Amino acid sequence: MCNVRLTTLALAGMLSACGGGGDGGTQPPPPAVFTSLAIAPTNPDLVLRDTLQMSATARDQNGAAMTGLPLATFERVAGTGTAVSVSATGRVIADQTGSAQIRASLTSGGTTHAATTNATVAALGTTADVTVSGGGTSFSPDTVKIAVNGSVTWTFTSGGNSPHNVTFGTPPTGGNIGNTTTGAATRTFATAGRFTYQCTLHAGMNGAVIVRTP
Repeated sequence: MCNVRLTTLALAGMLSACGGGGDGGTQPPPPAVFTSLAIAPTNPDLVLRDTLQMSATARDQNGAAMTGLPLATFERVAGTGTAVSVSATGRVIADQTGSAQIRASLTSGGTTHAATTNATVAALGTTADVTVSGGGTSFSPDTVKIAVNGSVTWTFTSGGNSPHNVTFGTPPTGGNIGNTTTGAATRTFATAGRFTYQCTLHAGMNGAVIVRTP
């Protein structure tokens, strides 16, 4: 009997030390709770005729993104301007210059959260500038947007003394810009469209001029 009693006491001690009684074990994390909604991009800057796809992310009490929830619904906030039109799925079209607020809302399990951002639409410019660094392998910026009959100026700097060129898929008036180390060259775009170009001396060095009717 004594041996049985000692064995039982020893087993109880071991269970206690290891948390075998269930009181000292690791507790599971609390369930995720839909706490907020994040809209992206925030405060987008657009130019006339731009399109943009918005997104909204549900976040829990720790700020972590949640999955498996319904999709958010988007709208333009009434009374904040009519610069953009917004579809329920978040597609934004820049209709006119000005600004407007965009709101996303999501309901899950009887809880609704919303987030807003402000979109600003600028007029299409008639000029744009692109810098071409002699020591670099990219156009800066690599994409510009202008109105029909607008012009773009490529300025070549001498850093690295490496020449570059601007070779179009469909050349504008004036044609391509040959190998250049320093100086500037301007081209005018009389028709709407997307004019892609590259530097044939450097692989992957690409750019585009987007021309739109105002």
